[in-house]
Amino acid sequence: MLFVPARARLALARISAPVRRILLHSSLFGLAASVADLLFNFYLVSLGYDAGAAGLLSTVNRMAGVALGLPIGLLIDRIGARRSLIIGVVCYSGGWALALLSGALWALAATQFLVGAALVLALTAVVPLMTGVTSSHDRATVFGLNASAALMVGLLGSAVGGLLPALAARLLGVGPQDVAAYRLALTSVVVIGLAAALPVLRGVPEHSRDEAATSAEPLQARLSSRRLLGFALPALLLGVGSGAILPFQNLFFREQFGLSDAAVGAVLATTALVMGLGAVIGAPVSARLGLQRAAATLRIGAVPAVLLMLVPALLPATFGFCLRGLFVAASFPLNDALVMHVTPARQRGAAMSLTSVLWSLGWAGAAVVSGWAQLRWGFGPAIVVAAVAYALSSLAIRAIK
Repeated sequence: MLFVPARARLALARISAPVRRILLHSSLFGLAASVADLLFNFYLVSLGYDAGAAGLLSTVNRMAGVALGLPIGLLIDRIGARRSLIIGVVCYSGGWALALLSGALWALAATQFLVGAALVLALTAVVPLMTGVTSSHDRATVFGLNASAALMVGLLGSAVGGLLPALAARLLGVGPQDVAAYRLALTSVVVIGLAAALPVLRGVPEHSRDEAATSAEPLQARLSSRRLLGFALPALLLGVGSGAILPFQNLFFREQFGLSDAAVGAVLATTALVMGLGAVIGAPVSARLGLQRAAATLRIGAVPAVLLMLVPALLPATFGFCLRGLFVAASFPLNDALVMHVTPARQRGAAMSLTSVLWSLGWAGAAVVSGWAQLRWGFGPAIVVAAVAYALSSLAIRAIK
């Protein structure tokens, strides 16, 4: 396990200053998002809302990205990835600032729509921006490091975010579950979010030396919508596979094995750590197998891993769940790098937004059907569906040309 971080550190020492700026941005933005994810539902409860309101606002947030995903991609291709990223980060922070000004449900819904759209804009724009400042040789490493930074910082965000309400309550002289305490704690999301824009305000060109060297060549023909859909198909299938099981991961371990909430939290935290490490193993695999073959091979590795969850014993089921996370985390940065490699620069925003939209639709559809199916047949069918979806996703990666 020590070998992977060592390889990552060596790769990090070789990458350019613009890439370091983007990685710093991703770490800060991921920290802000993870704190927001942890505290927002608690804030809603302090306002007197129930789980139904929390679910509604979560849906509004997710559907904003689905509804505006394609226009967002066109915006990125029109005004540039760096400018789009900055707009997305500023709007994300602004959305959270507005959310703290009113406790009315309609106002919260409006701000969550803004936050959801801004989040998709920022996360979509960073991929073509990274592509523009890296050579094709370094892309797998850089994409893996960026994904690893986002995953690992989620652990830090959960730890720090859990302490913030108590600290805010002590400063304000109120209870730790008071509305004012949560508002002050969530203010950190606004501050950290704005700080995430600072590294990319300057020093990040949008074209690599590779692209500059070929700028005199004729423009690459625009790809058809059908071909772009083919590039996004692996993400749709990945969303189906993950949506079938991940929304119910805590229930799976509690109901199947009787784990306490603390024990379930430990399993999920361990999985997040494994995924963070997994994101950086894609680059050495890609160096050996090639980008496309490595992405497909690592994705197919999730199939036997997720099937281990069918074993009615805690150790193999937990091992399979963690291993599934490792293979998925290792494969999706390579898939993104592959899509960026085969897509013309002026269509990269559209390609990534389409990928994001189809992934969200796959996740949402699978989650609804899986939740209904579990009431009748338990978790078994959902796990099998996830395995089939991961296998088809691997085949879809191999079909990208």
